[in-house]
Amino acid sequence: MDKRKPQIMILGTFHMAGSSDVFQFDIDNIKSEKRQKELREVIDKIKKFNPTKVAVERQSKFNDNLNVEFERYIRDENINGVNEIKQIAFPVARELGHSKIYGIDWMERGAATCPAGEVYEYAKEKEPKLFNSINQEDNRITTGRDMTILEIYRSLNHEERLKEVHEKYINMARIGIDDNYKGMGWLTWWYQRNLIIFANLSKLIESDVEKIFLLIGSSHVGILSNFIKESQLFELIDIFDYL
Repeated sequence: MDKRKPQIMILGTFHMAGSSDVFQFDIDNIKSEKRQKELREVIDKIKKFNPTKVAVERQSKFNDNLNVEFERYIRDENINGVNEIKQIAFPVARELGHSKIYGIDWMERGAATCPAGEVYEYAKEKEPKLFNSINQEDNRITTGRDMTILEIYRSLNHEERLKEVHEKYINMARIGIDDNYKGMGWLTWWYQRNLIIFANLSKLIESDVEKIFLLIGSSHVGILSNFIKESQLFELIDIFDYL
C-alpha cells in the first residue's frame, strides 16, 4: 500500500486589487453586494477541502506582517482590503479556525536581467512578428464583468487556459536577436521564483495528513503543478473537485 502523501490544492486567481502582471483581468467592484455573495459561494466550496494550512502569494519574508493583518481580520472581519488574500484566503482560514496564514512567494532580483515589461517592449520594437505571435493584445487583459466569480475561476483554472498562458511564458525565451537572449533572463527568473515557491510550500509539511490550500495568481498554476507532480512529494488535488 502506497504511503499517504500530503495534499495540496491550488486555486489560480486574478489579482482583485490590480497588478502589473503580463496577463491581467478586468472586473467591476469586488466589494459590491453581488460580488460579495459570489465570493461567499467560492469560499464555502474551498472550505469543503478542509485545509490544515492556507498559503498565499505574499513574500515569505513578510510573513510576520501578513499575520499581523490576519490577526486583525480575526478580530474584525470587516477590515478594508480588496485583494484576493483578504477576500478569500483570510475568510477561509478564519472560518476553519486557523491561527496563522503562510506567505510562500519570493520576489528578489535573483537571475533576472530585466523585468518582463522591458522584454515585451524590446520584442514589440525589434521583433514585431514574434511579439504578435506570442502576445495577442486581446489575450493580455481579459474581462470578467459579465461572469460570476465562480465562472471566472473555472475559466482561469481550465487546463486549456493554463496551457495557453504557460506557452506564452515559455516562448519569451525566443525574444532576442543573435546571442542577445533578451527574454531568457526574465524567464530564468520566472522559473527560479516558482521553484522557490515550491520549496517554500514543501516546508509547510508537518505530517502526511497535511492539506494545503494555495491561493496564487493563475499564471503560476501550470508551472507549479508540474513541479509538484514531478517531485512526488504531494498529492495534487484537482480544484474542479471543489469548484
